[in-house]
Amino acid sequence: MPSSQRFHAAGRDVYLVTGTISQTVNICTPHAQKGLYEWKFRFPVHVALPVSRLEQASSLDDLTALLTGEFGGVVEVSPNGVSTDVLEPVQIVTKTPAAVPIKPSDSDTDWIERARQITELCINELVQEFVELPYLHRVEHSIHARLYSLLRDQPLFDRHFPLARGAAYTQPVHKEWPETIARPENEGRRGSFDLAILSPSQLFESSLKNFTLGLLDAAVVIEMGLNYRDSHLRQDGEKLINSNVRHGYLVHLVREQGHEKAIDDTLASLRGSATIKVAYARVSGGQRFLKRLGDEEIIELEAR
Repeated sequence: MPSSQRFHAAGRDVYLVTGTISQTVNICTPHAQKGLYEWKFRFPVHVALPVSRLEQASSLDDLTALLTGEFGGVVEVSPNGVSTDVLEPVQIVTKTPAAVPIKPSDSDTDWIERARQITELCINELVQEFVELPYLHRVEHSIHARLYSLLRDQPLFDRHFPLARGAAYTQPVHKEWPETIARPENEGRRGSFDLAILSPSQLFESSLKNFTLGLLDAAVVIEMGLNYRDSHLRQDGEKLINSNVRHGYLVHLVREQGHEKAIDDTLASLRGSATIKVAYARVSGGQRFLKRLGDEEIIELEAR
């Protein structure tokens, strides 16, 4: 069973929850109610998180910078992903008819198909880059930023689209976009997708409130992991399946770890999926292994 430790830092109640595979640091909203979190960071279970260090953070900015910078935490919930408004009692939006997420319209079919093709090219470029330069990025969050940059450099995505029928403008690529449907184990609270792409018609039809609350069913969704075990890959796959994503991608990157046989089983289980594709790269010593999105199996590249 997971263990939970409560402490106080940067003027907030914070919960350190440790499971068998990973651990999370959950920073409460100013309401200081357990379960209502403004920030959530995930770490491998072996990472040492000294509470005494975290308690010394003088501000929320210092605390979040410490968690992502020094300790390499992956942001799962943030004010820009799941806002504090979403976490108020009215936030269990997926249980009410008014909360049915806005889906892309048929007019976006061609746009989404181009978006899918471009996304797959960018993901394949990322995993190829990883096997060539596995330490170009120290932490997973930086790799998220790299893929975000690759996507935003594409002309299709490097545009501003109208929101709320022209009341404001936004972009199609978003980091930490709320899950479409809350997973059962989260008691009605939605986590966040690492990256998501929204289509033009969705944005045009969305109110500012629905956009802020993340009530749009993203056309393309990407989940990523660095140096996690197979269980993380499976959980990310279940996350995409639970939200019925139209085009879902899993990117699993590994440094200096042996091959986990369970990975093969998970890849085999997802191979027949019409909506989820997996890219994989592993570098260990002089060995390099790669599976691009179009590959059936993991292949070993020529040793350097």
